[in-house]
Amino acid sequence: MADLVPAGLDAADLDPAGPDVGLLHRLDWVPSALPPGPTTAPTWGVLGAVGTRPADLLAPPGSGVPTYLDPAAAGDGSPAVVVASCPSPPKTPLARGEDPVAPVLETVSRALRLVQEWLAEPRLADSCLVLVTSGAVSPAGPATDAENFAPAHAAVWGLVRSALREHPGRLALLDVDDHPDSWRLVPTLLAAPVPETAVRNGSAFVPELVRLDERRAPRRRLDPEGTVLITGGTGSLGMMMARHLVTGHGVRHLLLAGRRGPQAPGADALVAELAAMGAEVTVRACDLTDRAQLAALLDSVPEAHPLTGVVHSAAVLDDGIVATLTPDRLARVLRAKAGTALALHELTRGHDLALFALFSSVAGVFGSAGQANYAAANHVLDALARHRRARGLPGVSIAWGPWRQRDGMTARLTDVDLRRMARSGFVPLAPQEGLRLFDAAVAGDAPDVVAARITRVASSAAAPP
Repeated sequence: MADLVPAGLDAADLDPAGPDVGLLHRLDWVPSALPPGPTTAPTWGVLGAVGTRPADLLAPPGSGVPTYLDPAAAGDGSPAVVVASCPSPPKTPLARGEDPVAPVLETVSRALRLVQEWLAEPRLADSCLVLVTSGAVSPAGPATDAENFAPAHAAVWGLVRSALREHPGRLALLDVDDHPDSWRLVPTLLAAPVPETAVRNGSAFVPELVRLDERRAPRRRLDPEGTVLITGGTGSLGMMMARHLVTGHGVRHLLLAGRRGPQAPGADALVAELAAMGAEVTVRACDLTDRAQLAALLDSVPEAHPLTGVVHSAAVLDDGIVATLTPDRLARVLRAKAGTALALHELTRGHDLALFALFSSVAGVFGSAGQANYAAANHVLDALARHRRARGLPGVSIAWGPWRQRDGMTARLTDVDLRRMARSGFVPLAPQEGLRLFDAAVAGDAPDVVAARITRVASSAAAPP
């Protein structure tokens, strides 16, 4: 991904030794200057739908496989740009009980296979693959988010953003609506593809990081008689959030769900600690990726203290460079993060929620070398929050930078890992900073925010770990 420079800042502000540039941001979309017309016609090809083998591009014309759109270039080596479209899953609502993440996994798995084969083909080493999606990002604002929610394509964007970190210049993303003028603009954009572009109503947009006001705005208060669910609630971050909701938000009824439930280290001590503050805390073991177990968990909330808030912090890591990912490793991470979020979205439709907070990651916004599966999962959360907000439902996705804690999922981080994060532009947040940013995010107007200590935004040429 290309450098994202916060609006109004100069290069000195982004120096690692320089001052902080604020901790709460959002990825905005600004009009893009169209590339100048090429002096010579570019050579570009088409793969059709994602799933076609890249090697097919190298087959001779007339062989029955997709051929170059520029026939004159078909016999003269590889094309400069190749276009592949991502098929969209049906937009009909899922029937109750269906797996909400299955269509996402199908699409992003096909995209992973294409990207892997593309990167492995030496004869295409000088070509750029442009994956075309629809509804993966939201440059036009909330007016279109309600109808154009495409979690599968959002996952593809997260995946490719990380692949770009590992292989700069080899891939690009283009999100296009169905307006005729938008598609007329596509050939011009393909003349000089940039890492990320969105086209709406015949206008092109590129991402820019902008700073948000961290001051709290008036918001709907959490009813102290209601129950707040925290997924991953028995992890270190979930426990920290439980304390914060009790001490900072007046919550008196918490439901903490995690794989180990009451057997998680520190669970008993936390329940006793919060009980001393007047809060009732229930800890349940639950496989959150199992929709039936999740539904039963929600059904267990007593009528006297109905569900009024959700904080989804559960996650699974299975890191590896994009060339080594398998569909199983992709599915494991997406089900824990994105699958649970989509199921919660469906299962809480009948609840009067005041809070629906999703813990995302900067990996989904900027890409993260070695975390393509995690980036894919988190970008689905960002898209879901935008969709919910556009439909008048509570929803905020917080793309967290690293925290200073060295436990839970971050227990494996070494000093080398932390130095690599700093070189990439992210300095770990202190716990109190993170809690303050949580309050600002849930009180703000933006449905998806970046909460990170950013001192320098890394270029897409950053080396993989």
